[in-house]
Amino acid sequence: MINLSKKEKTVFFRTFRQTIYFILMFSFVFFIHFIAELYKEKTFDEHSIIENIQLTFLITSGLVFLLEGILYKKYRVVLFLLASLSFLASFRELDLFLDQNIPVFGWKTGYLIPISAILYAYKNKRHLRNTLIDFYASSSFYMMCCALIIILPIAQCIGHGPFVRNVMGEFRVADIKELFEESGETMGYFLLVLSSIEFYLGLLRKTNSNPKD
Repeated sequence: MINLSKKEKTVFFRTFRQTIYFILMFSFVFFIHFIAELYKEKTFDEHSIIENIQLTFLITSGLVFLLEGILYKKYRVVLFLLASLSFLASFRELDLFLDQNIPVFGWKTGYLIPISAILYAYKNKRHLRNTLIDFYASSSFYMMCCALIIILPIAQCIGHGPFVRNVMGEFRVADIKELFEESGETMGYFLLVLSSIEFYLGLLRKTNSNPKD
C-alpha cells in the first residue's frame, strides 16, 4: 500500500472530490436533455420546471451557507455574505411574481438581505479580515468563481439578444437567447450548490473540530 503524506492525502481527496463534481455536472447536463424531451419548447418558459430547479438550487445553496455560518462561528461573516447573495439571486429569479405582489420595489426588496449581511460584516470587519485569506485559498472559492463565470460572461453575454441576433438573424432570437441564458444559469447555480458543500468538506471540517467555537 502506498504511504501518502498528510499534504498528499489532502491533495488526493480534493482532486477526488473535484472529479465527483465534474461527473455530477456532466450528468446534470443530460438530465436537462431529458427534461427537454418531456417539456419540449416549454422547457424554459416562465415558471417552468427549469426555473423552479434554478430557484431550488439558489435557496439550497443559501440555506447551506446560512447553516454553516450558524454552526461555524469562525467563518460566520463570510458565510452570511455568501448566503445573502444566493438569496438575492433567488429574489431575482422570482422577479415577475414579486414585481406583481410587492408595490414599488418588487424583487429589489431582496437587496435588504445582502445589505444586512454587509452591515454585519462591517461590524465584524476584523473577524472578516482574519478569515478571508483562508476562504480565498480554498477550493470552494474557485468553484464559486467558475460558477460566476458560467452565470455571467457565458450565460448572460452569450445569451445576449443583440449578439444572438447578429449571428443567427431574426429567426427565433428570443428562444435561442433563452436556451443559452437559462441553460448556463442552471449549470452555474448547480455548481454553486456544490461549492457550498465543498466549503464544508474542504475548509470547515478540517479547520474547526468544534462547530460551536
